[in-house]
Amino acid sequence: MASLKRELAKVLQLVVGLRRGRTPGTDAKLDGMAARKPIARNNHLQEAMTLLIRNQAAFVEQIARNDQERLALKEWQYRTEEWQRKTEEWQRKAEARLENIEQRLAQIDESLVQLPKTLLQNLLEQLPKIIVQDVLEKLPKAVKKEIGFKP
Repeated sequence: MASLKRELAKVLQLVVGLRRGRTPGTDAKLDGMAARKPIARNNHLQEAMTLLIRNQAAFVEQIARNDQERLALKEWQYRTEEWQRKTEEWQRKAEARLENIEQRLAQIDESLVQLPKTLLQNLLEQLPKIIVQDVLEKLPKAVKKEIGFKP
């Protein structure tokens, strides 16, 4: 961009010099000398115009490249925003799943803490029934034995 500005400045200096009657390559000391023939001056004007047109074309080409780069950047930004949105959604779902897992683990932990108490309570509830049933089963045998009953 800086070189383009320098080229445009040179073209402007050339055009200003041509309007004052100077030809390219002369310096201010030669201003008093006679100007070249109008044909030569016209030739330099054509060269200056050609250079100006070339510089303008290069400038337009640079603008087009900048536009393409800007569009590519916007597309990249769109893809990045889409990726970020999907990442945030994935993170939200992962956090919800983690919360669910933590709740289930808390329930399992509570069940494991209560398990020995539950087992002991069930055993204590069942133990008298088992003992009484065993005694009742053995009682007839004992009574039969006492009286001397043989099968």
